[in-house]
Amino acid sequence: MPTPSPTVEELVAALRRSALPTVLVEGQEDMRIYRWIEARLGVRAANVFPTGGRDKLLSVYERRQEFSNLPVAFVADKDMWRFSGIPSKYDEVIWTEGYSIENDLYTDAELENLLDPEEAQEHQQMLEAIVEWFAFEVEEHLAGRPYEVKTHCNQVVPLGQAQMDEDFRINRGFRPPEEKNHQKIRREYQLQLRGKQLFQILERFLNAPNRGTRYNVSSLHEIALKMTAAHPMMGRLMQEIEQKMADQQSALSQPKPSQ
Repeated sequence: MPTPSPTVEELVAALRRSALPTVLVEGQEDMRIYRWIEARLGVRAANVFPTGGRDKLLSVYERRQEFSNLPVAFVADKDMWRFSGIPSKYDEVIWTEGYSIENDLYTDAELENLLDPEEAQEHQQMLEAIVEWFAFEVEEHLAGRPYEVKTHCNQVVPLGQAQMDEDFRINRGFRPPEEKNHQKIRREYQLQLRGKQLFQILERFLNAPNRGTRYNVSSLHEIALKMTAAHPMMGRLMQEIEQKMADQQSALSQPKPSQ
């Protein structure tokens, strides 16, 4: 049974008591990625800690004056704010470049090179269907209507198919998105499409039962982290975290004005 994530009150209380510079991130699922960042941070003593989701992280951020004596960096996924814009009150949060931290990792790596030519062609066909559906969900979000992007890609395009499932289309009330929105997401799909679905699509082909060498999402994360020489997106995150920590350390070391 997974350990319950701490409440906002518990997180704030822990930060008040702490003397260790802390990087607050969203969830436990992405800690493999953030541990890699932690190991490479210039601020070696920083502790990376998951809050249990973006809402909690932002709630703690809004109470940061309660632990102002502690250097803390907040790192969050843009999610759908990539399309609608980040509220200005969260300007001090460090945001992923893509939809999520998984997008930044995926974009840095060349994981699609693991696909055989036939797999690569089928992967692109499936990607077209997923992008079209996702563009519809983005338009729902921008229009202020309920949207659902946490659907597994196999529900949108079932195994053995290459197009969006007709029952799924009907049940979701799908309608074709505007072409300009569709093409914009298609051009930058590695940053725009939800990262978890990028890895789901790739896993579908690379972990197929009839495949000689098979890879699941965990192994793809490891390959992306360990076998990729350059990490520009991840490097940007690390640089921003280091700079945020250094700025706070510098401010805290300044003598306080006399009363």
